[in-house]
Amino acid sequence: MPIPDLYTVESQENKDGLLQVAVRLHAGHRIFKGHFPGQPVLPGVCMLEMITDILETHYTAPLQIRQSPLVKFLLMIDPEKTPGIQFDIRHTREGNLITAEGRIFRDVSVFMKFQLTLEIMEIH
Repeated sequence: MPIPDLYTVESQENKDGLLQVAVRLHAGHRIFKGHFPGQPVLPGVCMLEMITDILETHYTAPLQIRQSPLVKFLLMIDPEKTPGIQFDIRHTREGNLITAEGRIFRDVSVFMKFQLTLEIMEIH
């Protein structure tokens, strides 16, 4: 489920199974007041949620992470210093499973690398 008002998608392109998405973080969001006071950092769980949100929008279906063979946080994201970040997500679908791998970055700084398997959830 998206975290309301945490970020805005500025651009999105899908070409040959590669989603390229630029987002702008809202540095005034309440999540940064507690993580951490005086030194705001985008929580890792929020990065995973943003990846899921981007893929849910692309596939127009609710998704749930089933496996995460690689989730590597390389640098902290301070929303005041780096409000604009980018996602490269290479994705494939086989049945109800989506395999995604990629990175969150800005210019030459890579904040996170990941490999995930997500499942399309049925709505009852």
